[in-house]
Amino acid sequence: TTIGSFFDTRLNGGIIVQKVARPLSTGHLELRSTDPNETPKVRFNYFQEPEDLRTCVQGMKAIINVVNSKAFSKFRYRTISTQQLLNVVSALPLNQRPRHFGTASSLEQFCNDTVMTFWHHHGGCQVGKVVDEDYKVIGVDGLRVIDASTFSFTPGTNPQATVMMLG
Repeated sequence: TTIGSFFDTRLNGGIIVQKVARPLSTGHLELRSTDPNETPKVRFNYFQEPEDLRTCVQGMKAIINVVNSKAFSKFRYRTISTQQLLNVVSALPLNQRPRHFGTASSLEQFCNDTVMTFWHHHGGCQVGKVVDEDYKVIGVDGLRVIDASTFSFTPGTNPQATVMMLG
């Protein structure tokens, strides 16, 4: 993509992401109505627990160390500092959260402003609350739910194999 006025050329590259595995923070999902076409209210509560933010910052420090390492140097643009890379990433539309002035000046703020999910939402159809232990929807005949929404925690990688095993 074309990067701002400080670097007037096209960059080819990728993004290294840091994952907070098994976060302590939990979100909230609530139906607005019984209309299945109406979007539910979702609150992710990212970094509600301070330990999750500390984990993100530690992960970002590890990524910065890797990016600054000699072994990684052949994959980096020599003219762009690590701070400039963080500034570029913080400007990308990774989520719809508002950015703060100086997002990349603090790793805590960087984590808060650039946080996103890994697309494997889970926990919205909890066993014992929405489905029984056989994954039958409670109160509905002939309907089961077999997907990641029934997980109380994600398996730590793409959940496809786990979902297939449940099916």
